[in-house]
Amino acid sequence: MTEENSNVAEGTRHDRGNSDTTGETQEETDSRWRSIGTVLKVLVSVASFGYLLWKFPVERAFRSMFEISAPYLVVLVPVVLLPIFLTSRSLQLLYEEHESVRFLPIFKVDTVDFVVNSFLPTRLGSLATTPLILNKYTGIELRRAFVIKGVQLQMIAAINGLVALAGLFVLLRYLGRNIALVLLASATVYLALPVFAFLLGWVDLPRFVTDRAPKLLASVGEMQHDLFSSNKLKSVALLFVSFVVLSGVRFGIVGASQGLELSPLRYLLIPTLIYSVTVLPVSIGGIGVTEVTGTTVLVALGVSPSVATSVIILDRVFAAYLPLALLYVYANYVVHSDVSV
Repeated sequence: MTEENSNVAEGTRHDRGNSDTTGETQEETDSRWRSIGTVLKVLVSVASFGYLLWKFPVERAFRSMFEISAPYLVVLVPVVLLPIFLTSRSLQLLYEEHESVRFLPIFKVDTVDFVVNSFLPTRLGSLATTPLILNKYTGIELRRAFVIKGVQLQMIAAINGLVALAGLFVLLRYLGRNIALVLLASATVYLALPVFAFLLGWVDLPRFVTDRAPKLLASVGEMQHDLFSSNKLKSVALLFVSFVVLSGVRFGIVGASQGLELSPLRYLLIPTLIYSVTVLPVSIGGIGVTEVTGTTVLVALGVSPSVATSVIILDRVFAAYLPLALLYVYANYVVHSDVSV
């Protein structure tokens, strides 16, 4: 090798080394920012609980957890568990538009996904995690799994966004400006997903956009195919019952156990409205922020702070934390089990 060629080769190796170093540095920087973001979200959750402890009589709420009478608990159990099965059935119906599948694998997918996404900063994170889990437990190709979950997520987002907006419209005159803006932002984020997906699927985009993400755009376009199929209509009906009707029933039972009196319409709308803040990426799974938002809304409606705090914390226990604990045990078994699905 001549001296000139040797110098060129050495320079090339040097450039590659610099490139690798730059790449590693960029990865480290991205990881550092992600860690900082996670820490900030944890701090927001902690600060929210701190505010709740300072502003509202939380100790009464925790006492009420052990004072709730047996009849209420008996009725609450099926109301809490049924939505888990309905959302899994909804996913199964969408899956079966492509190929048949048994309920158990879908239930396992939905369970693991629920646990994973409970610790993500927003519900929208399921669009990234569910396709991977579907692929693992059913063998379906990732692109098709992405389409299936995308369709379900659009349904969930549309239901939550529309019901949250309806709730905000009904309660607006009672709410302060700041809390109303937070709830409006939450509903808007939910509605932005189906609207954005619809536009991507039906609007002619500039070529520089389509050239950059052809596979993604093709998948989003496929999500808009046959919107009113029988399986899709059944799926959205199950999701509405799960996210709105049963949430309202659960909230009504918890409220009645604490002496809360609201109209049936408010019982139906308030849970979706106040829990819509979980979509905002400001805390871990909306923990803390949701409790503060819900308590503030009930107090604005004239509910005493002690009753409002008890109702919201109890409802969060039955709506989120208790199912999470139970499903975590099951998901842990699923992940570590070698049993064929």
